[in-house]
Amino acid sequence: MTDAILDAVRTGEGAAGAEAARREFLTCRLGEEHYGIDILQVQEIREIDRVTRVPHVAPYVRGVINLRGAIVPIVDLGLLFGFPEPLPLEKASAIVLNVEHRMVGLVVAGVSDVVALAEHEILPPPELGERAIGRAIQGIGTRGASGDAEGDASLLLLDVHHLMRRVREERE
Repeated sequence: MTDAILDAVRTGEGAAGAEAARREFLTCRLGEEHYGIDILQVQEIREIDRVTRVPHVAPYVRGVINLRGAIVPIVDLGLLFGFPEPLPLEKASAIVLNVEHRMVGLVVAGVSDVVALAEHEILPPPELGERAIGRAIQGIGTRGASGDAEGDASLLLLDVHHLMRRVREERE
């Protein structure tokens, strides 16, 4: 199912001509909150049940995987944001990001779908302080056009470049 989501977006089935001004975000769940990741940064979605542990890395780095010859660090997004417990890998999904030819896998509780947001539906983030989660939010997506309870939910839009810098700084 997750490959079908990405394939539809890449072939243009998920966006009509009128939606050209929209940005698309892959939505995922972490705890009770929903997050959005710019679909252009997503390489693939994977199930990961095992990783190779690496000693002396940040606690949120669960290990690495070999992805077709590339060694990809696997980061537990919940631990990165300060959640107390790691996500069980056998129940989680990993969103593999490819940003500036660097890859990282983000472990999340689940992947939902792709949401297209117009610029007016993306609000600037509130001042959330210096905690990891506050600096990683680039905006708040509002989906209030549908009028139903789910449509009124906000989507926390992640700053992928910030996340990649944070992981890279811990590794160097």
